Parts: sequence; structure tokens; C-alpha cells
Amino acid sequence: MSDRGTQLHATADVQVAELVELLKRLDETALRLPCLRRERLGDGTVAAAAQHTADNYQRIAELVQTSDRMSAGRGAGGNRAHRIPRFLRAVGHGPTHHRPRGGHTDRYTADKIDPAALIGQLSRTRDSLGRIAELTNRQLDAIPPKDGFRFCDGQRTFEQVLASLLKHQGHQIDALTAAIP
Repeated sequence: MSDRGTQLHATADVQVAELVELLKRLDETALRLPCLRRERLGDGTVAAAAQHTADNYQRIAELVQTSDRMSAGRGAGGNRAHRIPRFLRAVGHGPTHHRPRGGHTDRYTADKIDPAALIGQLSRTRDSLGRIAELTNRQLDAIPPKDGFRFCDGQRTFEQVLASLLKHQGHQIDALTAAIP
């Protein structure tokens, strides 16, 4: 456990709580509003952006759950440097799983949202994100391989990757908040 992990967890926890409170306030009309600068997320609605944001928190939680399998080194070189490690394959983020821009069209729509189910998902994810606070300095200092997960470039530490993911999520919540009158 480290102070850095505790701070990252506090950021994630506040963000998820914000998203839950936002979802509790939304009615059918608000869910169908366009979400500016998020037009490529499914049908471009508040509902689509909210679903995508909730799923991203779930992916972050899954990534954190696999962090104990991450090495603290920069990689051994050779073929190993180009392989996707098991801890990232476990959360489905190898190169074959990446979608082209705008690839969320079928999945995220105002027609497919169940706000109560999404709030339940976020509640479970929020509990899983508690693992961030348990990360050790060694785990936070580990360098995930390039292209293993979003923001992994083979140079950033796991702490930097998590901070970037949470910053991105903060932007998603800001866009959702701005879309609601």
C-alpha cells in the first residue's frame, strides 16, 4: 500500500460517485441529448457517453486486478518486448482487440441504456477500484509494455498510466456534465 495508490483511488472513487449521481438525475430526454465532442461514441448521446465511461472504469478495475502479474522492469528485450503480457491479455487489450475510431456504434446507444443497471455496474466497479489503494510502490513503478493498454507506451509507469486513464475519465464526466442543461 502506498500514498500514491491511495491518491489515485481517491480520484477514481470521486469520479465514479460523480457519474452515479449524474445518472440518478437523468431522465429519458436527457439521456437522448447529444454529448458534444463525443459524437463518435455510439449514437453520440449522453446515454452512449455514460455507458462508455462506465465500461472504461470497469476496464481500469480489471487492469488493476492484474497488476500483481506485472514486472517492475522495463522488459527483457528480444521477442518478449513485442508480446502482449498475460496481465493485459486477461483484460482483452491485445492489438487484435483494438477497434477503429468510432467502433462503438453498435454497443452504445440511448436505446440500449438501463440507468439502474448501469448504476449497479458502477457500484460493483467502484468496489473493485478499491484495489488501486492497495498497490505497492513496486507495482506503481512497473512499466507496462508499449501498446498493451491505452496510454501504455513502454516508458510510462503504471502510476502514470492510471493517472492518464483517470484524467481521460475526468474529461468524459466533464463532457457529460456540460451536455446536461
